Amino acid sequence: MEITFGILGRVALRIGGELQEKWGRPREHAILATLLLYPNRTVPIATLLEWVWSGERRGPQDPVSTLHTYATRLRRSLDRLSPRPLLSAANGGYLLEVDKSLIDYHQFRALIAQAREFSHQNEAVRARDCARQALALWRGRPLDDISSEPAEAWRTRVIQDEWLPANTTLLAALIAAGQFEDALVQLNELQIDYPDDVNLVKLRLSTLHGLSRSLELNAYYINMRQRFRRDADDQAMEHLRRHHDRLVSQTAENDQTLPAAPLLVPRQLPHDVPKFVGRRALIDALDVATVTADKEAGPSGIVIVDGMAGVGKTALVVHWGHRVRKHFPGGDLYVNLNGFSPHQKIPQSTVVDDFLLALGYPPDSGYSPRSKELLLSQLFAERRALVILDNARSTDHVQRLIPLLTNCLVVVTSRQRLTALSTATGARRIRVDPMTPVEGIELLSARLDLRHELAPDVQAHLADLCHGLPLIITILTDHVGDRRSAQLSTFVRNLTIRDLITEIGQDEDELHTATAFFMWSYQALAAPERRLFRLLGLHPGTDMSTETARVYDDRTPMETRRSLRILVGAHLLESPHAFDRFQFHDLIREFSLTCAEQDEPAEQRRAADLRIVSHYLATATAAHKTLYPGQPTAPGLSMESPVPGLTFADAEHAKAWFDQERMTAVAVVKYAADRGLHAHAWRLADMIATVFDRKGSYADSQQVRALAVSSAAAAGEREAEASSLAGLGMVLTVRGELVEAERALLAALRFAEETHHLRGQGSTLTLLGRLTMRRGDFAAAAALFDRCLRVNQQASDQEGLAWAHCLLGEALIGLDQHDEALVHLHQAQFHAQRIDERSVQATALLEIGSVYRDRDDYASAVAYSRQALDVISGAPFPDFAISIRVRLALAEITAHLAETDDAYEHARRAIEISQQTRNLTAEAQSWDVLGQLYYTCGELYDAATAWQRAAEIYAAVGPAVRAAEIRANLRRIQEGQTKVPYARTSSLVSKPALPDLGTTSDIADH
Repeated sequence: MEITFGILGRVALRIGGELQEKWGRPREHAILATLLLYPNRTVPIATLLEWVWSGERRGPQDPVSTLHTYATRLRRSLDRLSPRPLLSAANGGYLLEVDKSLIDYHQFRALIAQAREFSHQNEAVRARDCARQALALWRGRPLDDISSEPAEAWRTRVIQDEWLPANTTLLAALIAAGQFEDALVQLNELQIDYPDDVNLVKLRLSTLHGLSRSLELNAYYINMRQRFRRDADDQAMEHLRRHHDRLVSQTAENDQTLPAAPLLVPRQLPHDVPKFVGRRALIDALDVATVTADKEAGPSGIVIVDGMAGVGKTALVVHWGHRVRKHFPGGDLYVNLNGFSPHQKIPQSTVVDDFLLALGYPPDSGYSPRSKELLLSQLFAERRALVILDNARSTDHVQRLIPLLTNCLVVVTSRQRLTALSTATGARRIRVDPMTPVEGIELLSARLDLRHELAPDVQAHLADLCHGLPLIITILTDHVGDRRSAQLSTFVRNLTIRDLITEIGQDEDELHTATAFFMWSYQALAAPERRLFRLLGLHPGTDMSTETARVYDDRTPMETRRSLRILVGAHLLESPHAFDRFQFHDLIREFSLTCAEQDEPAEQRRAADLRIVSHYLATATAAHKTLYPGQPTAPGLSMESPVPGLTFADAEHAKAWFDQERMTAVAVVKYAADRGLHAHAWRLADMIATVFDRKGSYADSQQVRALAVSSAAAAGEREAEASSLAGLGMVLTVRGELVEAERALLAALRFAEETHHLRGQGSTLTLLGRLTMRRGDFAAAAALFDRCLRVNQQASDQEGLAWAHCLLGEALIGLDQHDEALVHLHQAQFHAQRIDERSVQATALLEIGSVYRDRDDYASAVAYSRQALDVISGAPFPDFAISIRVRLALAEITAHLAETDDAYEHARRAIEISQQTRNLTAEAQSWDVLGQLYYTCGELYDAATAWQRAAEIYAAVGPAVRAAEIRANLRRIQEGQTKVPYARTSSLVSKPALPDLGTTSDIADH
């Protein structure tokens, strides 16, 4: 019967030719494994405890008795074997008497020793077979039954010192036997876990050499040398260099020998830019990327300098090359590869010939291409030179050249990112971005020299039109020529971006227009990427998501994402801030539009416009329904081919979409209106305006609501026009533009009355009441709210009733009719609680608090105000405008109660919310209140600072009278006056417009 003890995996017994792992208990496995490591030797009890119980919180209480029990069980298992190993207690430990040749670990060691002996005797096949038999004994992790620290240490040592060298023995035998493909397969598996093992690296070089894959060999050698250099592993670098040199010498012996020639020192850099300006950070980056410890000999390695067309890559690299060429005693070589140009791109063979010629070896037609490459590689191995491969089309364009330039510093410039080259060689990348505005003006001034004396604002305008591209600045200044300054001023006033990229520079050579330079990048794209590029130029926003880009593409999501990556790699599209968002450089966008106009049929452009507008409308509708599920939305549009929008899992995702697409959504509304898609425009405008109102972004709301009014009118949809007018009047009221607000609201009310829309009448009357109250006519406002109350009762509009009671209460407070006001405010609470309308609840509580404040009952006032804060803070979608009102009221009340820290905290929090929501009016009010708090506490400097900020915002957004009052207070402080007029918050903080007007689907829904 065959017996084998397996420990190169889980501990097993081989019985009848099969390994039996399912025997005994885990602890028995661990004890047997420990004894098998020391066959025919007494293993002390302490050692067994350390190996078997190490790492556990506590071992056995009676070790001797416990081990005796396990030994008895082990003997029963061993009794099944023949010949039977003997396990006995001896000298304070246990002894296992067994033939070592029955243990797989010792079998493995014997086989590897035989394999190495066969290798020394040059019997590669027998060495291979022995090594394979040895490694076949491994069944996973050795001693897999034991997790103790000693076992883990033993495992690590055996794998590193025996298993890995055994693999190298097998690989060496495979290579010696000429089985290079098998060796490469084995290496691919091993180097996943041991990529930096120098022996495996050398064996891979030998394998590639045996397969005659010299280019891959050299590229791999360069990459690993650079990696070992970064790790400061000089010994590994030296081993690798010697091995590589031996392989190269073997190749050279088998190749044709080329004649000796004088070794020249080439200096091929083009002329430096005579008036190079700016780019200090990029020059420093090049210095850092190419520095080595041995600066005098000149650094080596690969640097990729990439950037969009016209950004100045070549000028930068050449200028930098002139600065550092003294560090390269082996010379400097330059070649324009014509990767993006009207001329045929330069192939590798031509570059090799040109470089050999520059080094003093004129190419001979009798030499094979491979012989020339080897000679060039050998010549550069003996010198350090600077090599600039300019204008590379792709990684393939230069990848075969790189291994020939082993000892050089190679700088590759390209409009592509050359990610594959960077990955394969470990090259460092430097991205060249457009010039800063200051650098652009400096270059423009330097190029114009003394021919023109332009005003600073004219220079700034020209530089801004060029958007930081040195190429465009150069073309523009050349075009200007010797024109008189007076002519130039007129020229500048009429110049557009479209003129700049299509016409400037076209006087005598069309190849020197910006369009021509950009066109080379465009034409280098495959057809799907060209089409996507020109269609994306139609997008109205400043940036776009991956999902948005897919709307323009009729391919699969994977294909679209791939095309986007290609466009980014070609620097025709940028992704500067987020992984899945993209944007154009302004000039590239204009170029994209020209491509769309030339290459995309008009009907296809119109279809793309409809798709993108429909996508934003569908997405905004889904987000609106997620954020405000109780509010109605406009009736959908019937389309032959509906365009899907995004869907949202929860309110947070919907809110995040609105936050991210905020400005783009506004642009899409205008875009839709400009292209006659009015039905889409007013619907989209209405939904995003609701979000703007909630966030206090009233300027944005006003803009899109005005567009909604004009689009609804253009579409002939009177109901939508009236509803949009009501929304516009609301926002105008909040912003203090009361005359225009009244005009819009009265027009909306006329439509509601003509068509008997009760809910429309109620909401419009509410807004007119707010406007009237804003003017200070509380009696007229109360009459409007009372009328509104009756209309909402007739319409059974619970939300309208809640607001009408609340606002009527506010108006009555203004008339000092506090008891009547409290009745309506409590009624507002009742109706609001029934429909869970938190904005009304909070407002009513706040106004009840103001009643008690007016009665000097500050304890009750602060209690109601804090309750209002709790209500609005706990809302699923907080009303930020009301949150700010509550905070400011609490700031005033807590200040009166001498709770100064709380007062400051509420005022500062109001400022934070205002800034986060871009609500300038509320921010001005918040700074105003904070200034009053500081002033009351005698902090005059801080008061002046806060009031100054408030005055600046009031002057910009109104009311101007408050800005004048604050400036008067600031003058009094400067003059040393101790008293300034104090303004109550209730008179400062404008009441929020109704936050839940719904949509323009039906004016009655308001």
